[in-house]
Amino acid sequence: MGCPLVTAVAAAVGLVVLGAPEARAQAWTPPKGEASVDVGYAFDTADEHIDSQGNVMTVPSGQGWGTMTWNDAALNLGYGITDRWAVRVGLPFVVSKYEGQVPHPPMPGHQNQDDGKWYDTFGDFAAEVRFKTTLGSFVVTPLLGLTVPSHSYEFYAHAAAGRGLTEGRVGVNVGRLLDPLLPNAYAQVRYVFSVPERPLGIWHNRSNLSWDVGYLVTKALTIDTIGEWEKTHGGWRAPVDFPMDQNFLYHDQLQRSDYIRLGGGISYALSGSVEVAAMAYTSLHVRSEVNMGGVALNFTYSFSPAQAIRKRQGPPGRPPRPS
Repeated sequence: MGCPLVTAVAAAVGLVVLGAPEARAQAWTPPKGEASVDVGYAFDTADEHIDSQGNVMTVPSGQGWGTMTWNDAALNLGYGITDRWAVRVGLPFVVSKYEGQVPHPPMPGHQNQDDGKWYDTFGDFAAEVRFKTTLGSFVVTPLLGLTVPSHSYEFYAHAAAGRGLTEGRVGVNVGRLLDPLLPNAYAQVRYVFSVPERPLGIWHNRSNLSWDVGYLVTKALTIDTIGEWEKTHGGWRAPVDFPMDQNFLYHDQLQRSDYIRLGGGISYALSGSVEVAAMAYTSLHVRSEVNMGGVALNFTYSFSPAQAIRKRQGPPGRPPRPS
C-alpha cells in the first residue's frame, strides 16, 4: 500500500465548502491510473452583512438581516494521468434559503428568491489540472483551473447558489511532510489567483491563500487545522460603491470581498481506499462580505488496478516509496 501519511493528506483535502475555498490545498498527486470519488455535504449559514470597514451593516427597520442558509452537495472526480499529472472535476448541487425582512428589491427579469422558500439548483462546474514538479517529502505542484456556471441560474439573491461567472485560475500548491521532526505530520499551502468575467467592465480579480496542517494520531485517524484568506483586487466596497439603479443587481458579483476563515477537521480511514472526514470553520476577519460559518462531511473512495494487485499480494516487503 502507499504511504499512510500521503493517503491521509489526499483524503483530508477532499472537503469542499460553499463560500470557503474552491478546494483545499492539494500538493500531492495520486499515482498513475488511480481515480478518486469525493462526495461531500456542507451546511453554511450567515446572519450578518459586513461593510468595507468591518462593521455590521445596519438595517433601517432594526430587525436584523435575517438568516441565509446553504446546503451544498458536491461530487468531485480525480484521476492521476501520470505519477505527476492529475486532473480533478466537480459540480455542486445547492439548496438554499433566505429568511428575513430585508429581501433584495425586485428587479425586472429576475426571480425573487428571497421569499423564505427553499430553492435548489446546480452551481458552477470546476476543473483543475495539477503537475507535481518535485519528489520526496517536499512537493511543489502548480495548477491551472477553470470555473464555468453549469447553467444560467439566479445570482441576484441573498442565498444565491454562486456568482454565475466564468473564471480562470492559476496557482501553486506547496506541501511538506514534517519528518524527521514530526514524522506523522504534514503542512501544505495553496495560492490561487482568479480572473473572473467583468460585469459592467469592472475588474475584480481575486487572491486566495489556504493552508492545512495535519497530524496522524494513528494510521487511520488524522486531525488537521485549516485556514483561508481571500483578497479581492478591485470591485465595489460595501455599501459605499453600490449603485442605486439597475446595476445594483451586480453587487454580489462585484463586491470587494476580503476575509480570513479558520477551522479544523478530522478524518478516518475505513480501509486503504475509503475515507470519511468532517470539518467546521468560522469567519474571523470580514470585509464587504457576509459573516459566514459552517460544517461539512466528506466521503472519499479511491481505487486503481495497481492498488488491487498490492492488496492481493499482501504488504510490501520494503518501506513505501516517497510520494
